[in-house]
Amino acid sequence: MPDTKEKKPFSLQDHVEWIAVAFVLALTVRCFILQAYQIPTGSMAPTLYGEHYRVTCPCGAQFNLRSNGNGPADLDITCPACGRNLDNAPVRLESRGGDRILVSMNVYLFSRPQRWDVFVFKSPENEQHSMNFVKRLAGLPGETVTIKNGQLFIDGKIARKPPEVQREVWQSVYNRYSARNAQDYWRPSRSWRVTDEGLLLAEGTTGWQTIEYDRRILDFYAYNGRRGLNQVGDLRVSGTAVIEREEGELTAALWANDQTYRAIYTLGKAEVLVRLQSTEGMEARGRAYVSPTGEFDFSFSRADGRLAASVNGREVASLSRPLSVADVPKYTHGSGVFFQGAGSRMLLKDVSIQRDIYYRSDLTRADRAVRAPLVAKVPEGYYFGLGDNSPISNDSREWGLIPEENVLGKAFFVFWPLTRLGPVY
Repeated sequence: MPDTKEKKPFSLQDHVEWIAVAFVLALTVRCFILQAYQIPTGSMAPTLYGEHYRVTCPCGAQFNLRSNGNGPADLDITCPACGRNLDNAPVRLESRGGDRILVSMNVYLFSRPQRWDVFVFKSPENEQHSMNFVKRLAGLPGETVTIKNGQLFIDGKIARKPPEVQREVWQSVYNRYSARNAQDYWRPSRSWRVTDEGLLLAEGTTGWQTIEYDRRILDFYAYNGRRGLNQVGDLRVSGTAVIEREEGELTAALWANDQTYRAIYTLGKAEVLVRLQSTEGMEARGRAYVSPTGEFDFSFSRADGRLAASVNGREVASLSRPLSVADVPKYTHGSGVFFQGAGSRMLLKDVSIQRDIYYRSDLTRADRAVRAPLVAKVPEGYYFGLGDNSPISNDSREWGLIPEENVLGKAFFVFWPLTRLGPVY
């Protein structure tokens, strides 16, 4: 039977109405729900990148270098992996735009801003009031913010970063590209060898044998095109361990000033026992199942007064102690990483060392190391914001506090470039 349903005649009015509705919805989403921003500068690197160059070093490592408007010639280009100065070296530079992010414009209508949020606000400087800034929220109304030895304290107590934020701000110190010149980075005792495969303990002796990372760990940002100045004590070391015999023991150790922290991994039957030890006498234990071959991934970190050890990506032991401003020295005069092995031949592969973000207490002398702490009281109705790229970020250390009415929203997602697609922490 033929279809006798009459076709509705074309109506220009209907189409105009739909277009108008779509336009109003898009405007509503833009103004009240989501808004897209492009990051112009590198003050939040590495969490968010502004305009920059992608640099490929002859060693094979790639890293980002900020664009300062005058081209890379004005910057000190140093590879963060191999440590080579690239000012006169044959490198490949690719110019790239800033990250594009989505900002939730109404999230703070339903909940208060939280510490560590990456938030967007109008510039608090009157002459630049039309500009929008993106920073990390550090201080809340009514609090006292202290920055000392690269760490953030609130009302005299350490401000501990949530795990997702901590993962975002770790900075690479040593990685697989550095390993191509590993002989220059490690100081081994008689039984350790630096090989193409990794760090090898060739003999399973009864006493501990040590291999130590032999470079200073500074607040160096390759992105900034300038050298690091301040030694950093909050560190993370990770890699893959292959322990050939049961009862073989591996110690991953971190030290700063006169304090040493150890994660001791003891291989059992298809499991590894983990002990955390600190100079202060604190101890914690855990265990994890591993391959019968004795191979497992490990990591050990110290950040914001907390120690954590992981096996195959799962945290198995941790220690925390409350830190106050008085507990922390004005600066770190030495820090580092070392491994010890005993009881079995073992190989450490893909070793990586990272450092925590180091908040500088001022921007007035970028050519000098920080010595004096910063103390700022945040009155009601104001916030204190910091950039993750502390050495070059203009933020509350420079132009003061952020009025509550200037806050626009919370950055929550990078949508471009696709290589950086994901949530903002």
